Amino acid sequence: MRHYSLEKWVDFARNVIGKDERAEMQSHLETGCAACSKELSMWQRLQQVARRASAYAPSEDAVRTVNATFVNRSTGPSSRAKSQLASLLFDSFRRPLLAGVRSSESASQQLLYGAGDYRIDVRIEPQMDSEKVVLIGQVLNSANPNERLSAMRVSLLRGRQLLAESHTSDFGEFQIECELQSGIRLVVALFDQADVTLQLVDPLFTSAQDAPHIADDNKLRKTSRIKKKGTRTKD
Repeated sequence: MRHYSLEKWVDFARNVIGKDERAEMQSHLETGCAACSKELSMWQRLQQVARRASAYAPSEDAVRTVNATFVNRSTGPSSRAKSQLASLLFDSFRRPLLAGVRSSESASQQLLYGAGDYRIDVRIEPQMDSEKVVLIGQVLNSANPNERLSAMRVSLLRGRQLLAESHTSDFGEFQIECELQSGIRLVVALFDQADVTLQLVDPLFTSAQDAPHIADDNKLRKTSRIKKKGTRTKD
């Protein structure tokens, strides 16, 4: 006795099979094949359940209750804060010069940020004959130096625009090349922590001659010369 496949009985139950083949399958059922009758019965019941489910619409009260449940959950405390702003702990362009030193020749800027136990070291390296700089950094846990901080996403943003993206190495190191521009920030996605935002010093200085302590020193010397000139005029 020939038996039909499962796919054939599914099509039979859905009434999407040819007229001649349907007549043959019906004749097969009338011979008393228990296996095929059982297979068809199961798919017919499933078809009926599917029809009832598609016709069912929940009441407005039920919809409001479910929506209110999810609203309450979304306004509760999140397991992961959106972002926290890291504190600038050190800026090499703002440290005082040694006694007798007029200026610093280094064009690189070293920045150190802190966010809880984490320390993020960033060095800004200008490129020769280019508007681009290279951001070289490392993420460390000061409380647990052995913590593995690899494969963390580091994003460079300006407003909502993503300028570049990198990931930390096995030693928590990362490197990003970008154009020198104001208003950019780094966002480090720490594991099981809030994303940490590093607001890069604005403006980014292209050389140590533009650093605040150099500018203040030049202003002081200029003021001193004016005072001396005024003293000689009175004499």
